[in-house]
Amino acid sequence: MQNWKKIILLIVVLLPSFFFLSKAFSSNDIYVENDELIIKGAGGLEIHKDDITSIEVVKDLPELSGTGGMSLGLIKKGNFIRESDQKQIRVVKNGDGHYIHLTTEKMEVYFNLKTEMETEGILSQLN
Repeated sequence: MQNWKKIILLIVVLLPSFFFLSKAFSSNDIYVENDELIIKGAGGLEIHKDDITSIEVVKDLPELSGTGGMSLGLIKKGNFIRESDQKQIRVVKNGDGHYIHLTTEKMEVYFNLKTEMETEGILSQLN
Protein backbone atom coordinates (compact mmCIF):
# COMPACT_ATOMS: atom_id res chain seq x y z
CA MET A 1 0.00 0.00 0.00
CA GLN A 2 2.91 2.38 0.72
CA ASN A 3 4.21 1.96 -2.83
CA TRP A 4 0.87 3.03 -4.31
CA LYS A 5 0.94 6.22 -2.25
CA LYS A 6 4.45 6.99 -3.53
CA ILE A 7 3.43 6.33 -7.11
CA ILE A 8 0.36 8.56 -6.81
CA LEU A 9 2.43 11.29 -5.17
CA LEU A 10 5.01 11.09 -7.96
CA ILE A 11 2.29 11.36 -10.58
CA VAL A 12 0.63 14.30 -8.83
CA VAL A 13 3.94 16.14 -8.46
CA LEU A 14 5.89 15.16 -11.56
CA LEU A 15 3.17 15.37 -14.19
CA PRO A 16 2.30 19.04 -13.56
CA SER A 17 6.02 19.87 -13.18
CA PHE A 18 6.80 18.23 -16.51
CA PHE A 19 3.92 20.08 -18.17
CA PHE A 20 5.02 23.43 -16.70
CA LEU A 21 8.65 22.97 -17.72
CA SER A 22 7.75 21.85 -21.23
CA LYS A 23 5.63 25.00 -21.66
CA ALA A 24 8.40 27.16 -20.23
CA PHE A 25 11.08 25.78 -22.53
CA SER A 26 8.95 25.91 -25.67
CA SER A 27 9.34 29.03 -27.76
CA ASN A 28 6.52 31.48 -28.02
CA ASP A 29 4.81 31.96 -31.36
CA ILE A 30 5.39 35.63 -32.15
CA TYR A 31 3.95 37.14 -35.30
CA VAL A 32 2.25 40.19 -36.74
CA GLU A 33 -1.27 39.72 -38.09
CA ASN A 34 -3.90 42.32 -38.99
CA ASP A 35 -1.74 45.14 -37.58
CA GLU A 36 -1.35 43.36 -34.23
CA LEU A 37 1.74 41.96 -32.59
CA ILE A 38 0.68 38.60 -31.17
CA ILE A 39 2.77 36.69 -28.64
CA LYS A 40 1.29 33.27 -27.90
CA GLY A 41 2.25 31.03 -24.99
CA ALA A 42 3.78 31.82 -21.61
CA GLY A 43 4.01 35.57 -21.11
CA GLY A 44 1.82 36.12 -24.17
CA LEU A 45 -0.09 39.22 -25.14
CA GLU A 46 -1.54 41.14 -28.09
CA ILE A 47 -0.62 44.73 -28.96
CA HIS A 48 -2.11 46.72 -31.83
CA LYS A 49 0.53 48.50 -33.92
CA ASP A 50 -1.22 51.86 -33.38
CA ASP A 51 -0.76 51.46 -29.60
CA ILE A 52 3.04 51.26 -29.89
CA THR A 53 4.54 54.62 -28.91
CA SER A 54 8.20 53.65 -29.36
CA ILE A 55 10.18 50.71 -30.65
CA GLU A 56 13.91 50.04 -30.64
CA VAL A 57 16.41 47.22 -30.73
CA VAL A 58 18.52 46.74 -27.60
CA LYS A 59 21.44 44.42 -27.06
CA ASP A 60 20.72 43.39 -23.47
CA LEU A 61 17.86 43.17 -21.02
CA PRO A 62 17.93 45.60 -18.09
CA GLU A 63 18.69 44.25 -14.62
CA LEU A 64 15.53 42.48 -13.47
CA SER A 65 14.07 41.04 -10.32
CA GLY A 66 11.23 38.54 -10.34
CA THR A 67 7.64 39.25 -9.54
CA GLY A 68 5.40 37.15 -11.71
CA GLY A 69 7.69 35.73 -14.28
CA MET A 70 9.87 32.72 -14.61
CA SER A 71 13.54 32.70 -15.30
CA LEU A 72 15.23 29.48 -16.36
CA GLY A 73 18.66 30.49 -17.59
CA LEU A 74 18.28 31.41 -21.25
CA ILE A 75 14.51 31.70 -20.94
CA LYS A 76 12.62 34.50 -19.21
CA LYS A 77 8.88 34.93 -19.54
CA GLY A 78 6.36 37.04 -17.69
CA ASN A 79 6.32 40.19 -15.61
CA PHE A 80 9.51 41.45 -13.96
CA ILE A 81 10.59 44.55 -12.07
CA ARG A 82 13.33 46.64 -13.69
CA GLU A 83 15.79 47.31 -10.89
CA SER A 84 16.83 50.79 -12.09
CA ASP A 85 13.38 52.34 -11.59
CA GLN A 86 11.22 49.59 -10.03
CA LYS A 87 8.87 49.69 -13.02
CA GLN A 88 7.09 46.49 -14.02
CA ILE A 89 7.88 45.28 -17.52
CA ARG A 90 6.94 42.22 -19.60
CA VAL A 91 9.74 40.01 -20.90
CA VAL A 92 9.52 37.17 -23.39
CA LYS A 93 13.04 35.87 -23.96
CA ASN A 94 13.21 32.92 -26.32
CA GLY A 95 16.93 32.89 -27.05
CA ASP A 96 20.15 34.83 -27.18
CA GLY A 97 20.62 37.95 -29.23
CA HIS A 98 19.09 41.36 -29.53
CA TYR A 99 15.68 42.29 -28.15
CA ILE A 100 12.88 44.39 -29.46
CA HIS A 101 11.95 46.92 -26.77
CA LEU A 102 8.57 48.45 -27.36
CA THR A 103 6.52 50.83 -25.29
CA THR A 104 2.80 51.53 -25.18
CA GLU A 105 0.94 53.87 -22.86
CA LYS A 106 0.17 50.89 -20.61
CA MET A 107 3.31 48.74 -20.67
CA GLU A 108 6.86 48.10 -21.72
CA VAL A 109 7.80 44.85 -23.42
CA TYR A 110 11.15 43.27 -24.24
CA PHE A 111 11.07 40.21 -26.48
CA ASN A 112 13.05 38.22 -28.96
CA LEU A 113 12.75 35.08 -31.01
CA LYS A 114 15.13 32.13 -31.27
CA THR A 115 17.32 33.78 -33.90
CA GLU A 116 18.28 37.36 -34.61
CA MET A 117 17.02 36.96 -38.18
CA GLU A 118 13.54 36.07 -36.90
CA THR A 119 13.65 39.00 -34.45
CA GLU A 120 14.64 41.38 -37.25
CA GLY A 121 11.81 40.03 -39.41
CA ILE A 122 9.23 40.90 -36.73
CA LEU A 123 10.82 44.33 -36.28
CA SER A 124 10.48 45.10 -39.99
CA GLN A 125 6.80 44.14 -39.86
CA LEU A 126 6.23 46.49 -36.91
CA ASN A 127 7.95 49.50 -38.52
